[in-house]
Amino acid sequence: EVTVTRKKPGCPAITLQIKKPPSEISVDIILALKVNQSWPLSTKDGLLVGEWLGTKARRDFRYDDFYLVAKQNKEEKALRGNTWRLSFSHIEKKILTNHGNGKTCCESDGVRCCRKDCLKLLKYLLQQLKTKHQKELQKFCSYHVKTAFFHACAKWPRDEHWRWEDLDRCFHRYLEYFLDCLQNSRLPHFFIPQYNLLSQNDRASQNFLTREINYQINNRFPIFQQ
Repeated sequence: EVTVTRKKPGCPAITLQIKKPPSEISVDIILALKVNQSWPLSTKDGLLVGEWLGTKARRDFRYDDFYLVAKQNKEEKALRGNTWRLSFSHIEKKILTNHGNGKTCCESDGVRCCRKDCLKLLKYLLQQLKTKHQKELQKFCSYHVKTAFFHACAKWPRDEHWRWEDLDRCFHRYLEYFLDCLQNSRLPHFFIPQYNLLSQNDRASQNFLTREINYQINNRFPIFQQ
């Protein structure tokens, strides 16, 4: 049974509710325009994966198309319709699929790393904290965590930096990087580096999330034991 949820004011998404007991799936469909031309100039200094995935991989990514995705303009106090946001989600998916510095990382004949496991852990941590503190953490989404993940992979590019047996240490290192971003209100968009995903106007919520994460660290992550 599939139903369509009426479009909310100021939100560009149409939601499909797919019911199949005992679970229900919500699918957001958003208008996207595929742009078959060179990436915008604002992306010139982004996607710094040269030492991680190689300069050829970066060049191939930049030869790919990009998308414009309908998005509510939250910067305006009054709702004045939707704007278009640059989207590179298809490139992000390719990076996550081929995430290793070595070509056989996490393949059947290769060595397993813990990159994607670290990402899953922090996404789950943020999700649980948002469920517990919806009002205080409404400004945050999984894209903040994913962006910090890409920066961390570029900062520690080698597969030996993410060995599976070092999952605990690697996760803490990634978490410390994310905390540093929160404390400095600085998390550059991975593809458009001059755009900061963390606003100084949201310092209160950033400080709140920092305290909550530090509590989890200091108490051996009780949120993972629930």
